[in-house]
Formats: sequence, structure tokens, C-alpha cells
Amino acid sequence: MPGQRPVPSSEGRRIVICDYNALLLSVTGLLRMSNYCVFQAHDGLAAEELCARMPEISLLVLNTFGTGIDVGGLVRRVRLASPKLQVLHIGSSIPDGLPEDVPSIPERFTSEFLLSTVSALIERRLNPRPAGASYRDACSPAQAFEA
Repeated sequence: MPGQRPVPSSEGRRIVICDYNALLLSVTGLLRMSNYCVFQAHDGLAAEELCARMPEISLLVLNTFGTGIDVGGLVRRVRLASPKLQVLHIGSSIPDGLPEDVPSIPERFTSEFLLSTVSALIERRLNPRPAGASYRDACSPAQAFEA
């Protein structure tokens, strides 16, 4: 995609998408076209298993509408296996228990916004901020909506 900087290695290019629905299938396609290696997990347990078995996973993408996933519990469990793992929630509302450092973006967004958000989260994994630094403003949903 124009304007993207090339990544010299596979570091930071592996993403797990949790659940199957039309939104996440389109997110998967966009990320794959942008040279990310994307694994789809059919539910939270499968996502947790993938993240535990593959420490090189950089990002977990969740969409929790109608899934019954305990998001807070899932994030805590995957981070036990991979403490630097970044998480992105996509949804119309912020689920109970979502940790403060997990951005939540609306279900309508531009491809550019999604790619810049994913890039920022992967950069955060590769170059962590000091403890206590706020991340929520870095992925502002106000920029997500298509004009």
C-alpha cells in the first residue's frame, strides 16, 4: 500500500484474529494484502491457544459482538503467556473488563485508519512505553469513520 514503510523481517507481522464474522473476514483480507501473516481463531479459546503456542504473535484482534467472550479474562490469559502482546478491540461498545491499554475502535473505519492503528500497536510491542503511560489516545476512534 502506498505510504507504508517496508518491514525488513517478519518481526511484528503476525496477527491473530479472534472469531469469524463478515467484519473480521474483511479485516483479515486487508491485513493479508498489507503483508501481515494473519491467523484466524474461531473463538476465544482457539485465540488463546494460538497466542500461547506462538510467542511471535504481535497483535490479537477481537470483535466481541454476540460471542459471549469474557474479554478481560481472555486478554489477561493471553498476556500471561506473552506479556508484550498487543490487543485491538473492534466493536460498537467497549466490553466490560477491557484493560485500559487496549484500544477499542468502532466497527466502521477506513482501511487507512485500521492499518495505521495496527502499525501503532505493533510499534508499541516492539518499543514499549514506560509503565503508567496512556495508550488510549494513540488510536482515537474519532479518526476512524469514513467521510
